Amino acid sequence: MTMVTRSTRPGLLTPALVLVLILFPTDSPAQQASLSGPAQVAIGAPLSIAWTGPGANGDFISIDQPGAPADQYGDYVYATGGNPSTFTAPEVPGRYVIRYHSSAAGYPVSATHALEVTDISATLTAPPSVDAGAELSVTWTGQGYAADFISIDAVGAQDRDYGPYGYASASPATISAPDQAGSYVVRYHLAKTYRVIGQAPLTVGGVSATVSAPVSVPAGGEIEVTWQGPGAPGDYLSIDSVGSPETDYGNYAYTAAGNPVTIRVPETPGAYQVRYHMARSLSVLGSAPLTVAANTATVSGPTTAAGGSSIEVAWTGPDNSGDYVAIVLAGASNLDYETYAYTRLGTPLSVGVPLEPGNYEIRYMTGVRRDVLATAPLLVTPGIVAGALHVVAGPGATRANGAIEVILDASGSMLQRMEGERRIEIARDALTRLVGEVIPEATPFALRVFGHREADSCRTDLEIPLSPLNRAGATGTIRGVQAMNLARTPIAASLRLVQEDLAGATGPILVVLISDGDETCDGDPMAAIDELRSAGVEVRVNVIGFAIDEHQLREQFESWARAGGGLYVEARNRPELQRAMALTVEVPFEVLSGDEVVATGVVNGDEVSLRPGSYRVRVLQGSTPAEYEAEVVGGETRTVPVS
Repeated sequence: MTMVTRSTRPGLLTPALVLVLILFPTDSPAQQASLSGPAQVAIGAPLSIAWTGPGANGDFISIDQPGAPADQYGDYVYATGGNPSTFTAPEVPGRYVIRYHSSAAGYPVSATHALEVTDISATLTAPPSVDAGAELSVTWTGQGYAADFISIDAVGAQDRDYGPYGYASASPATISAPDQAGSYVVRYHLAKTYRVIGQAPLTVGGVSATVSAPVSVPAGGEIEVTWQGPGAPGDYLSIDSVGSPETDYGNYAYTAAGNPVTIRVPETPGAYQVRYHMARSLSVLGSAPLTVAANTATVSGPTTAAGGSSIEVAWTGPDNSGDYVAIVLAGASNLDYETYAYTRLGTPLSVGVPLEPGNYEIRYMTGVRRDVLATAPLLVTPGIVAGALHVVAGPGATRANGAIEVILDASGSMLQRMEGERRIEIARDALTRLVGEVIPEATPFALRVFGHREADSCRTDLEIPLSPLNRAGATGTIRGVQAMNLARTPIAASLRLVQEDLAGATGPILVVLISDGDETCDGDPMAAIDELRSAGVEVRVNVIGFAIDEHQLREQFESWARAGGGLYVEARNRPELQRAMALTVEVPFEVLSGDEVVATGVVNGDEVSLRPGSYRVRVLQGSTPAEYEAEVVGGETRTVPVS
């Protein structure tokens, strides 16, 4: 043992330098390891390597280039991940070395194993030509490893550039041909590097279509459209404004729905075209002109009525699906109403009169755009005097904190503009504020999104798996969500996956669904909610209807929220959506008269106006909602403290 010492005294600078070197016996390499496995394997194949060694935290086994320094390594797995260790062989043929690295500085290597990776090829058999947009069946031979794929690509494209594709999990693979005619190549790509190991030529031929529809129809109804064309998956017919770009479309129906297809007519009169669009490029193959004629309507009823009574209203009009007669404050927006009844119930209609005295209007409303087709004045005189309930958190009340899952609609309708912004942009900003300012950091959180990955698809993806909320990470994920044109709306499928998404979560679960449209994937959201609630999970489902046009759809969303023991909130613009997001994480309640829900709200929120009488306030929190008796007195606000 050699010793060199350095002596100093406090406050003194001493030039003498002494180095202490202590040598201990060692059995370096400290802890030997060994590796065993095949000497040869095909590119991209599963590879299993058995090992012996310390297996310490941070030790890893990697596939490296021969002669590479210890701190330069390729694909790796930690030794603590199991024995044997499993890899996917490199997708580039050549000689490699498997190495066992210690976690010590420099990642020293204590064992090696030589490996040769051999090349393989795939053969592809496909028809020499196919119509644009049609399905192509490709038979292949090759390795068929997970995530390998076959695509239809431009001639001369780089390996990483690909077009329509299908996974090579089974042979034959089915792929939708490009919409544009021309020369292409069908190629087999490896999963990781996209390296091409086989190809075959393909010619895509041009296609055309014809459309037959009525020349003129009333606004808001339905028409049948007969068509001839390729009928490829995802092709559709739509009623579009004259001169609109091919990528813009209005009400539509997929050709897969049959021939003829039924399409709802716009409620705005004017000149339109019925057009046949291809699925991918949205190119128009054929069109027919359509004139939408304006509708007229009348409403008549008493000119005065006492508050809280009911009146009979006679009407004439188109009686299209969802049309209704409403009583609203004079001069109110066409989106507002106090009471209403659907025209499908016949004429005359019995309509409830609002409680508050004042000047009102009786209106005939269309079911989609809520356009006003006819009005008649109504003076509401003092009758029943309304009272109010204010539901507040009582002393010692606590809000149970549990997991939260947000389900966001990013389907094609979310690309529509509202005050100069696309709906998806407004929704992203509101959701960013929710995770960034409202939901506490580290709350168990998950985000599921549908409509943002594939056109003409019912795909739904868990974008943020259940984990403690990381505000920065969640914000980044939300910012990356883009709506997809013509993507569908799988609300039921998304709700059915909630239990799987939140497996392992403890305590109450809150689901917040944000959508601007109805289910379009043949699912049953009500049944999905019932299944979720009956599965022994303590769950509440809140629904936000964003930019909802149809009055009937609003009622449907309300029924989903009611079935989910939650709250329905409607939002028509950016501020309302931000407020709605914040409300949905509060504790909701409903007010019942007998077994009928007559009002809803959130604890510590706005007071609710009611007729005088006896009610029950049901707080929707926990597996057994708490109920409180409440008496409403005309002209008074009663406070109901809840725990």
